[in-house]
Amino acid sequence: MLSKALALHLASLGLVRYPADQPGSAVRCYVEDMPGDAPDNLVLIRSQQGFPATDISGYENPELEIMRRTAADAGVQAGFDGAQVLRRAIKDDGQIVWAPGTEHEVHIALVNADATPTRKGVDPKGRPVWSFSVQTHALEAQP
Repeated sequence: MLSKALALHLASLGLVRYPADQPGSAVRCYVEDMPGDAPDNLVLIRSQQGFPATDISGYENPELEIMRRTAADAGVQAGFDGAQVLRRAIKDDGQIVWAPGTEHEVHIALVNADATPTRKGVDPKGRPVWSFSVQTHALEAQP
């Protein structure tokens, strides 16, 4: 699953904790769904529709959304800055393998994460949420 591969990749860079219950000081990361008791400060990676392959290479063009939420008292800038760190860490990825050696291994030919994070407002508890889109050209390992 591409979203898990990205979470594992960001964890290998020390930017998130994935699985979220792992020990450490990095921000907790969730994939696809956020548990109801999720902390204020988190990252959520979820799949989007993406685009069909345009050639016969076997590579697909899936898209992901990365959301960065911070505590209400952290201020709006903290969420934006946190999202920017994540975006910059992957925006130039290409010819790389996310989650190598795992069941979620994905060969990434190209990543497009050029758009700056967009503020999605606040959640019901007043916590600021920022989001950005990641488009990939990816070849997932087949079981």
